[in-house]
Amino acid sequence: MKTPQLKKRTYCQIILDHMLTGQTISDMQAYELYEMTSCIRRISELRAAGVPIKDKFVKGNGKRFKKYWISKSDMPKAYEVKK
Repeated sequence: MKTPQLKKRTYCQIILDHMLTGQTISDMQAYELYEMTSCIRRISELRAAGVPIKDKFVKGNGKRFKKYWISKSDMPKAYEVKK
């Protein structure tokens, strides 16, 4: 008898699910949380698919980097793309 295989989530799905909880994400957070080294590329792919992702430069630990999020008013659009 074969064991059913669970479908592995893509990095795009992981990032989208993370932001749909109302949280922000940065490149470093993606690495720390999900061991993902290509967060910025996945953000670009999600945007190309129609996900309305906002970003902002922030300073932390003496460095400047971007944080990404989906605003509450854009959540319905993001859920539509997720389907």
